[in-house]
This record gives sequence, C-alpha cells and structure tokens, in this order.
Amino acid sequence: MTDTESVESRKLLEAAFFMSSEPMSLEKLSKIVGIHSLGYLKQLLLEVEKEYLHRGFHLVQTSEGWMFQVDNRFLNRVAKLTPYSDLPEGQKRCLALVAYKEPIKQSEIIRIQGNKSYAYIKQLSKKGLIKAERHGRTRVISLTQEFERYFGKDKESLKEKLVEKINRQEKEI
Repeated sequence: MTDTESVESRKLLEAAFFMSSEPMSLEKLSKIVGIHSLGYLKQLLLEVEKEYLHRGFHLVQTSEGWMFQVDNRFLNRVAKLTPYSDLPEGQKRCLALVAYKEPIKQSEIIRIQGNKSYAYIKQLSKKGLIKAERHGRTRVISLTQEFERYFGKDKESLKEKLVEKINRQEKEI
C-alpha cells in the first residue's frame, strides 16, 4: 500500500469513528476500509491511536471494539452535550435501577421491568457499565468503574441525584 493510500485509509478510519455511536470490531473496520490484512489494519489503528494521544479524545479499544473516547480530564465539562444518546430508554431505566439499589439481584430487575431486562442487562454488561456475578439461581448486578467514567461522576453522587429526583416525583403525586 502506498503512503497516499495509507493516509486515506487512516482518514477513512477517523471518519468511521466520528460517525459511529458504538465501538467497531476489527472485522467491521476491515469491511469499511477495505483492508483484509488484520495485521495491517491493527498497525493503522495504532498509528491513529498515537496521533490522538495528546488531544481531547483518544482512540481506545474496549471489550466491544475500537472507538473514540473523550479524555477523562474533560468528560465532566462536556458530558452534558450528548446526554447518553447511545443508551436506549429501557437500558437507561435498568441502569438507574441498578444505581439506585446496587447491588441488586437480576430477578428483582426482571420483576420490576419485565423480561426485556434480560437484553438490557446483557447490553449494559457488554458496554462494561455493569457486572453480573452468579449468586445461586440468579445474578447480582452492580456498577463498574466504566459507569463512573461514562457519566463523568462517581456513583455515589449519581445515586444522590436519583434519590432527589425520586423524592421530588413522590411529592408531586
């Protein structure tokens, strides 16, 4: 591959990361860029990662794939610009329930939210926001460090906000 093609491939990767709201696997990136050598693709990803090392966001590899992620130092100040648009409402409610009652049994979440919660828990776990550990016939769900990074605040302050909001809503009823 020529230098010009390499530069164009890196630009295409950057554009894909910019447009995508979720992490992308090597296989998906390979199809987008048209590079079938995963070794060469990884090399390009490392070049992009290095290029963005000292900026306001980085290229990171998560359990789900590669994505741009805001530097933790700036997350608090910019998090309100996109209020968690990558989380569907059901997942947000499930996550709020976990944050409010942590640790909580999966069976209790299912009882409160219904069977769709199995999918919510799976997706939230895949995003790294919660962890599910076996406990007898059910699982115990709790928050992860990624949850705090994602929301830009520690879980205790987020829980306090949830309690305040619930108390306000109860007073209105």
